[in-house]
Amino acid sequence: MHMDQKIFTLGLPTETVSCYLLLAGLADQELPLTRPEVTRLWTGDGPGLDAALEELERRGIIAAAKAAEEPLRLLPPEVWRD
Repeated sequence: MHMDQKIFTLGLPTETVSCYLLLAGLADQELPLTRPEVTRLWTGDGPGLDAALEELERRGIIAAAKAAEEPLRLLPPEVWRD
């Protein structure tokens, strides 16, 4: 299981937590964490997804892909920044 309960203790905006949960769900199903796949499943707007991904990257929760076709990577909670 990729989802870590620590995500709920960081005081992140709801949209950011939702994005993390979406990524963790995809990872648990062994589906690609690519931007197109995430965008396809995201129910919010594009700017909201961008903001959520930027916050997750800033906090060290994900490593962003260099290109849209490359997968994002969920990082272990030990490296997350509060």
